[in-house]
Amino acid sequence: VLAAAGGALGAFLGYWAFRVISVTMPEDMPRWISYELDIRGVSFTFGIILLSAVLAGLVPALRASRADPGAALQDATHRATSSGGRRRILSGLVVGEVALALILLIVAGLSIRDFQGVREIDPGFRAEGVLTFRVDLSGPAYEEGEARLQFFEGYLERLRSLPGSQTVAVANFTPLAGHWGRFVEIEDAPPRAPDEPAPVVLVRVVSSDYFQAMGVNLGSGRGFVGSDGRDEGSEAVIVNETFVRRYIPEGTDPIGQRVRFGESDTWKPVVGVGVDVKHYGQDEEMRPGVYLPLPSQPLGSGAFVVRTPLDPVSLVPQARQALRELDPALPIYGVTTMSDRVSESLWGRRAASWLFGVFSTLALLLAVGGIYGVISYGVNQRTFELSIRMALGAERGEVLSLVLRQGMILVGIGTVIGLAGAYGVARGLSAMFFGVGALDLLVYSAVALLLTCVAVIANLVPARRASRTNPMQSLREG
Repeated sequence: VLAAAGGALGAFLGYWAFRVISVTMPEDMPRWISYELDIRGVSFTFGIILLSAVLAGLVPALRASRADPGAALQDATHRATSSGGRRRILSGLVVGEVALALILLIVAGLSIRDFQGVREIDPGFRAEGVLTFRVDLSGPAYEEGEARLQFFEGYLERLRSLPGSQTVAVANFTPLAGHWGRFVEIEDAPPRAPDEPAPVVLVRVVSSDYFQAMGVNLGSGRGFVGSDGRDEGSEAVIVNETFVRRYIPEGTDPIGQRVRFGESDTWKPVVGVGVDVKHYGQDEEMRPGVYLPLPSQPLGSGAFVVRTPLDPVSLVPQARQALRELDPALPIYGVTTMSDRVSESLWGRRAASWLFGVFSTLALLLAVGGIYGVISYGVNQRTFELSIRMALGAERGEVLSLVLRQGMILVGIGTVIGLAGAYGVARGLSAMFFGVGALDLLVYSAVALLLTCVAVIANLVPARRASRTNPMQSLREG
């Protein structure tokens, strides 16, 4: 009956937990990630509940079926002695609960520290106040590169005239939203081995104002100007800092170095070095990248970027109207803000930290309940013994200390086991954590202190009740 009631309550809470998770999920999550309470989930849940109920009730049921009726006639002292095995089983369960709660709390702490650390990483661009959306140039009107370039330049000009628009730009992909890689050759680079392929770099095709619109700083050199990439002899590229560190010899000025994409391509001089941008995610490894000017690679699909001091979403209707005036057949899609995109990229880590936090809190509550139950049970079983101690002169403080010590010994054993288990689990999950070691002393010490304080409170209630026992009344009842 208890298991059924708990299972029904858990199923109800689980249903609403699924609803909360589904609402907070990003819209572009993979199709295979879903949170639905289907028949398989319900069957598994109630199967676990049934198994838990059977296992929890099996040992007491067997003990009760084998009970000796004559034991009921024994004195209280013998009853207390005969219950020692039961107390050991319950004490073992408390130790296990404390260890499990400690493991989950430490993993939750590490997960939260990991999430905070990733959030504090500089992505290399300023996401605040940036609207982004895509336009796909499909149809026969945009088969030629010159027609596509004219569209982009015309639409950028219309976006610049919108009220509240500060800087606008277009790129093949904005950070956290796709990529394009190409083989690159660096002039005067050391020769590669015969079977060694050319390095692959991230290529971003951008308009001249892209760096200002995205808030990407240049470490050296200059940004693109309108004439870059339009005619022969106007080739130009901008590389990122990782490209310089990996492919340009130390001490060599990268400005003026030349690169090309394939042997048939034209050598292009490096005119600037942009700071590294976390294009694939704030916790992902930085990769070498190259920026190309838009006129040199007219795009078939572009991601527009609009920086504004207003609410970026407020410009969406105006951007749609400007596109309809230019070409009514083209739609806007993928509308979002860069702040939302950054937040969505951290959804997995945020969800993991929340889930670990919820599970660890539940484990802590179970551990507190277990400690309280076992100590209360022990006090009830030892009422006769404690009354004798007090009748013989034991002070209430001594009885309080005795009961507290009994409970805190269990907590101490569980803490030691939990710390060792937590380190092992954290080592196994270390690949998930970014910038957080498996042995974070701050997390370990904070969790151990929290658990100790909560355990003291859980022990204190039955201990105070034991210290207030009326010895004469208990002896008469015994």
